[in-house]
Amino acid sequence: MKNMTIKTFITFMLLSILIMGSVYLMLFVLTPYSTPKKNAEYIKEEADELSGKCMNIPKREAETNIRGFAGSTGSYAELLSAEEYLSDSEGYQDIGENKLSDVQILTYPLHFSDSSEEYMLYISSSDKRAVSFEQNIIKSILPVTVIALILSFAGAKIFSYYMKKPIVRMSKIAERMAEQDFDWYCPDERDDEIGRLAKSLNKLSDELSAALAKLNDKNLYLKNEITLEKERERRRMLFFSGVSHELKTPISVVIGQIEGMRSGIGVYKDRDKYLEKCSNTLNELVSFINEILLVSHIDMGDMDYQELVKIDGILDEEIAFYDGLITEKEIDLEYEVPDNVNFRGNEQLLKKALGNILGNAFKYTPDGGKVSVKLEKKPDKTGGANTSEKKEKVELTVINSPAHIDEQHLPHLFEAFYRADTSNKDGSGLGLYITGMVMEMFGAEYKIENIDEGVKFTVVQTHTS
Repeated sequence: MKNMTIKTFITFMLLSILIMGSVYLMLFVLTPYSTPKKNAEYIKEEADELSGKCMNIPKREAETNIRGFAGSTGSYAELLSAEEYLSDSEGYQDIGENKLSDVQILTYPLHFSDSSEEYMLYISSSDKRAVSFEQNIIKSILPVTVIALILSFAGAKIFSYYMKKPIVRMSKIAERMAEQDFDWYCPDERDDEIGRLAKSLNKLSDELSAALAKLNDKNLYLKNEITLEKERERRRMLFFSGVSHELKTPISVVIGQIEGMRSGIGVYKDRDKYLEKCSNTLNELVSFINEILLVSHIDMGDMDYQELVKIDGILDEEIAFYDGLITEKEIDLEYEVPDNVNFRGNEQLLKKALGNILGNAFKYTPDGGKVSVKLEKKPDKTGGANTSEKKEKVELTVINSPAHIDEQHLPHLFEAFYRADTSNKDGSGLGLYITGMVMEMFGAEYKIENIDEGVKFTVVQTHTS
């Protein structure tokens, strides 16, 4: 049986039957006239006690006791003189106990203190009282059983409403909790055990919901970390694949030139010319290897320590470095860089990254073109007005014009060894890749885009002032 109401009804019914049986048993045990035998024994005992009490007391007092005995036992009791008893007994001369059918007759001789005459106490009783008791008990069984049935049904219904309903509700809530659904509230605010259980469920739900939210956040963070690490690993594999390719060609060229010089074949007889070419190629390889080592240090986090650096000073140095190229190409330089502008990062890496940005701008600007370098510092209002820390936003924009990059190349410019201009073999192909790594390390946002004036490179960093 899975229904609690049926179980409760059966329990109440069995309990009612047990109580009814106990009551009937007690009635039979405690009622002196529950059976004819017990009734006869009871009347005999009471009659013996009455005769003892009435002996040698005033007659009036004895008559009072006799009337009381008759009323309590339901017997017929009469006080007769010896002559009256002898005349009425018609042959029953023995003093003592006589039985006629279901009638019990008891006689006792009495003497009173206020009379010298001899009296006889005559008591007559039958089994009718005991039989009537038994019949009434039997008749009461059916209605009492019906009442017990009705009360059991009503009790089961009341119990179901008061106990089963909240339990079923909490059971459904527990099932929802098992399915990680905590968007509910148990309303059973009672002072009993059910109410305490409801409060415990609500508390457990809140704690599990909070724990699950934290776990989901950690899982999301872990998934993001795994995805990021996979992407890093992919980039590493591509990077080292590119490194192998970039190293293989110049090394093969140098080996070929050296072998040609050793053998004295053709043009390679001019050793001084090809030794210089080998030296230049090897110097380029050293520069390339240094950039590879720099990428490795950045990737391993060996250079991730940060401090506030005066970015305006770095820009001044890099502009001075490219002064000859600016003059040679007659580039119109628009330079708006205020003093004492802080940028959070590593000075060595920032020089490398900013040098790459400016170098590309000057390199890919045609003769007589224009390069605009603008640095701005302004308060950051995205943190809200209640924050206790003041934040400032530093924005660097470098625009070179006229210039344009095909849209298909823009998403790949910060990949290692990617060249938008395949005809240009100058450089290692790692400049913008290193720039992107540096900016990501220092939490700066960066992008390259085409605008009406040309190509715009933007770097934005927000930090506490």
